[in-house]
Amino acid sequence: MTDTVQIKEGKANIRLPEGAVFYNPAQVFNRDLSIACLRVVSKTHYENECKKIRKNDPNASCIPFEQLSPGVRQENGLKIAEALSATGLRSIRYAKEIPGIDTIYANDIDAGAVEAIKHNVETNDVKNLVQASHDDAMNLLYSHRKNDDQFHVVDLDPYGTPGQFLDGAVQCVKKNGVLCITATDMASLCGNNPHSCYSKYGSIPLHQPFCHEFALRMILYSLHLQAARYDRIIEPLLCMSIDFYVRLFVRISYGSAKAQSQLGDIATVYNCTYCTSFFFQPYGQASLDERGNAKFKYAHGPSVGTTCSHCGSNMRVGGPIWLGPLFDHSFVTELITSIEQAPDDSYAYRDRMLSMLYVVKEELPNPLYFDNAKLARIMLTQMPQNKVLRSAILNAGYHVSSTHARQDAIKTDAPHEVIWDIMRAFGQQSPTKRALVERLNTDSPYYRMFTKPSTIQVDFTEHPDWESEARKNKLIRFMGNPHARWGPLGKAVTKKKRSSDEIDSGKDKKQIKSDEGDDSSPEETL
Repeated sequence: MTDTVQIKEGKANIRLPEGAVFYNPAQVFNRDLSIACLRVVSKTHYENECKKIRKNDPNASCIPFEQLSPGVRQENGLKIAEALSATGLRSIRYAKEIPGIDTIYANDIDAGAVEAIKHNVETNDVKNLVQASHDDAMNLLYSHRKNDDQFHVVDLDPYGTPGQFLDGAVQCVKKNGVLCITATDMASLCGNNPHSCYSKYGSIPLHQPFCHEFALRMILYSLHLQAARYDRIIEPLLCMSIDFYVRLFVRISYGSAKAQSQLGDIATVYNCTYCTSFFFQPYGQASLDERGNAKFKYAHGPSVGTTCSHCGSNMRVGGPIWLGPLFDHSFVTELITSIEQAPDDSYAYRDRMLSMLYVVKEELPNPLYFDNAKLARIMLTQMPQNKVLRSAILNAGYHVSSTHARQDAIKTDAPHEVIWDIMRAFGQQSPTKRALVERLNTDSPYYRMFTKPSTIQVDFTEHPDWESEARKNKLIRFMGNPHARWGPLGKAVTKKKRSSDEIDSGKDKKQIKSDEGDDSSPEETL
């Protein structure tokens, strides 16, 4: 390979044509997290296969999963598809760092990328596990819909939206298989382009501080919609907002009744244009009867009036979104244990993974969160300390936690009335100059909120449980980016070779342009 770049990541060493194949070092955390998650998935799959073997032959024995060696093909192990492989780096790392794998398909539609994959697979000596595939991602997924051809894991890491691949992905994954999904089109998901988001996910975003969690829930709604068509159930294992993208690990189970019962986890969202209060309108109430059949009840609505009940401002509509949990608590606990027990050099971002997972583990399952700074701006007061705000919520008899998606934000099961009662009481203690002026404007939303009678007796006394366990143990919960300009990159651009005639023609055009230019100095031109 000429004009190549050497890259070492994890246990993989790859070469790729400079600028011709997409590679972003900011996604190392994504790959580290994926490897950690799939190690847990592989262990569960291996133990289930061992149970089947012992059931058929009580005298059979299986070695512990911890004694399996990565890079060695495991019969009846995980069958993985990376539909958009680019360099093949992710597939190679999977092969060299995750035990219990049978086969990995490293697929890409670009011929140059496939050549790079083949070269890197051979260089890393993983031809026994990784197969380079030159195909359209949709063709790959749809051609593996038969039971015998399905994958245990399907990894979608596109440049932009994964929306068009979800239908094929839910059809080609085995029962209790896992979908790994990345989305980097955060401009659309966070509300800058609502029409674009709707065309991709069938959902309208809300441009609010909680937009990153809203993005996760819109993708889960879209995935649920695709899965329910084929009587499949989504079970989020771990869904996170990270830097400039979101990453989801979702188990896919089978069952028409359970798929239909998930209708109760779908809702439209009403959002106030001033105070940002949010209200959910579920699509229905669904459950399973004693025979395992789905029972459906129509939802009662609307859940709000034409104006906000807190400030009297207009409401706007977003969603639909997924209201169910974003993660499985037992999976996250096992994942943390697995990362902590792994050698220190296993993951480049070991500390950051653990810091985020500790926050996720303590995060309440209630949908969406409140941004502390936004609450303060609405009530025209200073931003309350976490200790003050958390203690007031706990003293009122409710639960509160942090959220991994935003540092200065809280999740709580307290109703909005309680939150505004607390902020109103805090604003009375610490008013700003603008607040003193707005209190005279009887037509302002702020005046309507400030003069509203309180529903609780607010108590700011420090609560003994206001600190999370992670904070008490002095664990770093939010780590900064490693350097400036840490974010998404542009698409890979293939450099085409030009003939000598094209080069000469280009030189002539530049000469003509130079001759026709102005008399500015070289410094001014530069």
